[in-house]
Amino acid sequence: MVGVDVPVLYEICQRLDECSSKDSGDFQRCIDAVKSSDVSTKKLAIQIVFRYFDSFPGKRVSALNTLMSQLNEPDVEVQKLVIKGLPSTCQRNSDYVDQVGDVLAQLLSARDKQESLLVRKSLSSLLINHPKPTLVAIYCAISNANSIDEKVTMLRFMNEKVSDLLKGELSPLMKQKISGIYKMMLISATPDEIELVLRFMGKSKLISDSEKLTVFTEAMEELVKRGIQLDAEYEDNDAPDFVDTVNNVVKIVLILNSRGPSYILPRKMTNYLFSKFGKLHLIHASDRKDIMKVLASYTYLGNYEDPDDFSYVVKLFDYLRGLLPDLYSADPDFEYGYVDQGNDREWNIEFTELELVSVVVYNLLQKNRFVAKELLAIGSVWKPRFQYLVNVIRVFTRRLKRKLDDKARKGEQDLKDLKLLKVANNLPIQEKSASALREEEQIEL
Repeated sequence: MVGVDVPVLYEICQRLDECSSKDSGDFQRCIDAVKSSDVSTKKLAIQIVFRYFDSFPGKRVSALNTLMSQLNEPDVEVQKLVIKGLPSTCQRNSDYVDQVGDVLAQLLSARDKQESLLVRKSLSSLLINHPKPTLVAIYCAISNANSIDEKVTMLRFMNEKVSDLLKGELSPLMKQKISGIYKMMLISATPDEIELVLRFMGKSKLISDSEKLTVFTEAMEELVKRGIQLDAEYEDNDAPDFVDTVNNVVKIVLILNSRGPSYILPRKMTNYLFSKFGKLHLIHASDRKDIMKVLASYTYLGNYEDPDDFSYVVKLFDYLRGLLPDLYSADPDFEYGYVDQGNDREWNIEFTELELVSVVVYNLLQKNRFVAKELLAIGSVWKPRFQYLVNVIRVFTRRLKRKLDDKARKGEQDLKDLKLLKVANNLPIQEKSASALREEEQIEL
């Protein structure tokens, strides 16, 4: 500012120290000097404004707004000076705790480590002196945060300080508010973000375990409702927006996994999840795996209300049938050439999905055996495929055993090979000649 530099500020500071009747005009000049383009003048002005903040009640709002405007300054040292001094504006009263606490909470995600530590220290100081309004301020900052990462960072700070500094629990009202935030985070997060939220919730002490289960249940109910609406809007399964449907299903499945298999899937949720059996081919393999893993647990325990339409089970069986290899004519090199050594990883992935889908189908048929009658109508289609699969597994396992035996003779085995060999040796598969195997295949097929 014109006419205000470091020497002038020292003169003003001396007058404010010595005079019992302090001139508000001097203090206003210091406030204006905070906006100076000269860094030295700016820093000194910031310190003076903090020092005499409580001496000029009529200037507090203007002073605080000016100080906070410096948090956007590119000079990190200026930002740190403001962060360090902000708690002093709330030492004698709590009028500005909501504003200061909100701003400091937003700064918890600062990338500069020293700045981040300073923010935590200032916010902790505020929390000790004014616990209730500071918690409310942090809650408001969490509610207004744009990203899941920012919300989790603030919640993590709150979780630490409620335990370490306040030595107690949140009030019932604040717990209710935090539960509401968790619920909205689970609903709005992406599948990747929701895993971050679930991990944090698992360790958090802000709400009880029973309250977490309630949050999970309410979030899933809302996601099912949203999923049904998406299904109605996008009837074309190949539409680009189908990714929203997949993400919605994956989020429900991830929450179910955290909720635990003791939860009983309500009929509406069962209908929604089972309705995706006919669309599994449109879902990415890793997402299919997550979905089928959770459903394998729930269907095994029978913890679901029956769907309105069991045709979903037949669709899942059709998908399983599609996973099986196509029938091949007798191949003289079948035993040695069908399973190529370079495809070991691909085979493992295929068998993993086959296992998961088969388990879900088996569990559903065990509980609802009348559905199996509908499968008899297409028995001529799926029986040869299953028989062929058995032959493929036999060939694959025999070839794997020979490979592991060769490595053992050469002394090249590792721990993984030993485990695989143990499994292969436990399978009831006899060595047969290629011609005998081909004859067996022709008979079975």
